[in-house]
Amino acid sequence: MNLQEKITWMESKKSKNMDLDDYREIMDQYLPYHKKLKKIQVAGTNGKGSTCRWMALMLEELGYQVGVFTSPHLIVHNERIQINETMISDSDLERLFDQYQNIFIEHKMTMFEMDLFLAIAYFLEKRVDYAIIEVGLGGRLDATTALDYDATVLTNVGLEHTEILGDTIEKIAQEKSGIFKPGVLAVCGEDKPSAQHIIEQNIRAQRAPFYYSYLPEYKKVGKKYWINSMDGILVFDQPFYQIKNFILACDTLYHLGFRLRYNTLQNTIDRFVFSGRCMVLRKRPLLVVDGAHNLDGINALVTSLKIWQGDIYFSVLKEKDAKHMLDVLTSLQGQIHLVNFSSDRLYPLETLGFEVLSMEEMEKRLQVTNQRALVCGSLYFVGEVLKWFNSK
Repeated sequence: MNLQEKITWMESKKSKNMDLDDYREIMDQYLPYHKKLKKIQVAGTNGKGSTCRWMALMLEELGYQVGVFTSPHLIVHNERIQINETMISDSDLERLFDQYQNIFIEHKMTMFEMDLFLAIAYFLEKRVDYAIIEVGLGGRLDATTALDYDATVLTNVGLEHTEILGDTIEKIAQEKSGIFKPGVLAVCGEDKPSAQHIIEQNIRAQRAPFYYSYLPEYKKVGKKYWINSMDGILVFDQPFYQIKNFILACDTLYHLGFRLRYNTLQNTIDRFVFSGRCMVLRKRPLLVVDGAHNLDGINALVTSLKIWQGDIYFSVLKEKDAKHMLDVLTSLQGQIHLVNFSSDRLYPLETLGFEVLSMEEMEKRLQVTNQRALVCGSLYFVGEVLKWFNSK
């Protein structure tokens, strides 16, 4: 098999993760030094990837080598495993896969379990100073929770994957706050009282040091935000919803003992780019993509934009609350088009009452239009658009 065939084989292994104790035993046996690797775990409904990115950039500004494990990828599988913004090379990914493939087969690992194993193996090999690990789904039973951490972070709780995690905020909060561990620092950005009650119950049971993250004073100046910091005014040139993720990352590192000076923070803000999130692909005419893939994400996107004079291309997976997401999108007053893309999990778009296009039809329109265009919804949809745009 070549590398792409090996990745395709990995991506076909999608099922329920194994028991966490069993996964931990495998890690202990084959990667015993994983226990010495400094790690931060990040869970939540929205903002996980951004919070990982903010923390990684801050640590890099402080001179550390930082590994980041995230999912899903947008264009290539290698994106899931990165060190200092550079994804694992094809040769390293294939070499490590070949080294451990027999273990993967013997233990019938899922793709996510294999990816996490490969990430830890790579971070240990490259001797990173810190590894930031994003939860795949939920928290309590996620494979990442089998590992040890210096800190656990919960961004927020929203209704997502209800068929697996539960159909209420309280049930989902129970699953996501399952990442907290005895005596391990926990930091949380959630502000809904119904979720906070469950989170605080779990924290008390673990007797872990716990802190909420709150927005500091800020004001909007033009299209930017001025944020008060101890050393001066930070100029924040990102969508509003990123302020919460930025502050959560700051608070986590602060409680871990890092001292973040003004230059470190401003340089981090100036460097921040997160692929697929409020990302400008073209300026004239404007083309923006955003992987707002659930109701909370769409709400955050619409709050940032307020109005959109142009086309909106949207697609969503079947387990999402598509109707309410579209209700929110209509407030932007742009013209909405739904787009079919290749996925066995695609929502039945023809039931939603809007024009439905194929990917090819959308791509043709984007090539000839003079209108502004916003592409949003499923991360997998955004990934397909990025592949098309990069191949032009």
